[in-house]
Amino acid sequence: MRIALFGYSHFTRHCILALQQLGHRIELFCPVEDEPLLTHYRLTDSDLPVHWFEGMADPALLEALDAFEPDLVLSIIFNHQLPESVIQRTRAAALNVHPASLPDIRTAAVWYWPLRLGLTQSEVCIHHLTPEMDQGPVVLRFPFRLHESETQGTLTRRLVDLAPKVMKQLHNLLTSGPIPEGEQQSEGTTYPSLREADLWIDFNEPAESIRNHARACTPYHPSQARFRGQTIAVHEVGPITRPLPLDCSPGELVVDNGLWLTCGDALAPITVLAVPGEGVFSSERFVELFEVKNGESLSTE
Repeated sequence: MRIALFGYSHFTRHCILALQQLGHRIELFCPVEDEPLLTHYRLTDSDLPVHWFEGMADPALLEALDAFEPDLVLSIIFNHQLPESVIQRTRAAALNVHPASLPDIRTAAVWYWPLRLGLTQSEVCIHHLTPEMDQGPVVLRFPFRLHESETQGTLTRRLVDLAPKVMKQLHNLLTSGPIPEGEQQSEGTTYPSLREADLWIDFNEPAESIRNHARACTPYHPSQARFRGQTIAVHEVGPITRPLPLDCSPGELVVDNGLWLTCGDALAPITVLAVPGEGVFSSERFVELFEVKNGESLSTE
């Protein structure tokens, strides 16, 4: 099958490799502005043909699609909404591979929100592309468990490992007859993309929510706080909590057999931190090296 593919990520790359091994012909379509992403994820390292265009409204995109005559348009982690003019240029279907549950998690930040919400199970959903983001009928679901200590990094690796299995199921779907119309989605929830401002810890949140935020950010863009005027990264917050002391404010630190953070509902242990240019530390080493005192605070300013 001739597949016109839009996307870039480690997951995308391994999906492409799996589809090629299954005998499909892949050609990649990418806006010129996104070339650094293709380079970063090594999508230009192989002999995979790449068609460049200036933007989603560039006539060169449609001309390249018409010349390729794809049986399938496939989007796998792509930063742009595919217009109807692209969706229509396919013989069989236009599909999107969404590594999060639908309709519950409609988002571009598919690596972040399942962990941020504290879910114990997720799935890779493949659905028909429509003008509305992540709302097309679902033709395939591939469920998998999430570990309670999963980070964004481990989730990314696990999805890379799952890519061949998911693509094998997609291959079976593509070769068994007409692609089904799929399961219509019910009303769901749309979550925003992750912004730099969203990395800062909100100390008024419950301890479990702050823990989920830290692991959902680690390691690619770790959760942040300010300590003594310097930005630090909080890589891990432990699951064990203590009751709040009466005289503590959100963000205040308690030194007691480790380092505890005052959250909205409890004390939570900070177990791994990083200070730019100085190192990654356990809480014990951080307290010792920086001589942290009871009553000092983290902040977002």
